[in-house]
Amino acid sequence: MSVARAASAVAGAVMTWRFVLALVVAVALWVRLTIAQNPEREDAYPTDIPVEVRGLAPSLVVANDLGMIRVRIAAPEASWRRLQASNFRATVDLALLPAGFHQRDIVVECSDPDVRLQGAVPAKAAVRVEEVRTTEVPVRANLTGSVPFGFRVVGAPVVHPAVVSLSGPASAVEKVTDANVTVRMDEVRSTVERTIKPEARGAAGAVAGVRVEPQSVSVTVEVEQIAGSKAVPLIATVRGQPAQGFWLAGVSVDPPTVQVVGDPAQLEKLTSLATQDVDLTAAGGDFSRSVAIVRPAGVSIVGEVPATVRVRVAALPGQQLRSTVVVPADLMPGHYATVFPEVVSVLVSGPQPVLLRLGAGDLVAHVDLTALGPGTLALPVSVVGPDGVRIERVEPELVSVVIGLQITSPASPSTN
Repeated sequence: MSVARAASAVAGAVMTWRFVLALVVAVALWVRLTIAQNPEREDAYPTDIPVEVRGLAPSLVVANDLGMIRVRIAAPEASWRRLQASNFRATVDLALLPAGFHQRDIVVECSDPDVRLQGAVPAKAAVRVEEVRTTEVPVRANLTGSVPFGFRVVGAPVVHPAVVSLSGPASAVEKVTDANVTVRMDEVRSTVERTIKPEARGAAGAVAGVRVEPQSVSVTVEVEQIAGSKAVPLIATVRGQPAQGFWLAGVSVDPPTVQVVGDPAQLEKLTSLATQDVDLTAAGGDFSRSVAIVRPAGVSIVGEVPATVRVRVAALPGQQLRSTVVVPADLMPGHYATVFPEVVSVLVSGPQPVLLRLGAGDLVAHVDLTALGPGTLALPVSVVGPDGVRIERVEPELVSVVIGLQITSPASPSTN
């Protein structure tokens, strides 16, 4: 029985050893497979981490910027993929420290347990600790730019509250002389009411690191209109009559409109402005004049310059009935011609100035007798006039022409 028991014990021990060996091998294979699928990566985390303060007494404040750090870590690839900057926290412990300058270790923590922290750069932080100082300063409104022409700012800007509270490092608070709010006045045409964040300022400009309470103030800047402004059309004024035979064909003015300023009530009634008179007496063609603009008292013209008036003067169309002698043309040698009636009436048209200058010899009426022999013929009358004159009608259109041979007397015999 003892031998059997011993054999049974040996067999049990062998089985247990085999089980443990199989378990170890399985775990080793699982670890190897896991590492192969999710290898560990060691590198610097690509995002900078801000440094925070802890343990600082309420009566103290950090007067300098602690900046950012870069941490080096080792972690499985899966952890790298899900890591965010918010998983890290970098702090310096300022508990029980007095005001002054200190060098403190930076402690980095990570919320992911699979991440191993291997160091931070920099490893220490330079910290300047100062006492918290609180004071009050006046708020000053700074107006920049200019209101448009015709408007003005009435009185000083009104700020509420007029005083704000400052708190921060003593060295920064001591530099502050006032809190500044800036109001731009360009294109402002009515009273301004705005809520603006004040900025702590000193002799050298803006002061950083100081908290202002309240964080916004109301600013009122009263603006009133002292002169109205509007655009009105400009009308050209002409007088006189053009030369005989001409008429006024058109008038234009440049600029066509002008910008005027003045009392708003007066401008409301103003619908246009006129130029000084342009005299077109005896004008016989187009011309232009530079003339002043007439404006009522109390009204000003923006960028006041003379106006240019352009006048178009055109000739009037007209007609005349003229009498003209008919002349035979191209009569063959040895022939004579008699025309009846000898005078015809010609209706002409054209510009009146041209017709008024038309002389007795400017219209030529003729009948063409080219290659015509003796006989009595009814022939058309042709009339030619100067340039600009159009022949409208000839009466009569046909005249009677008698063509005959000229008779020459025989030479008398000579006597001895």
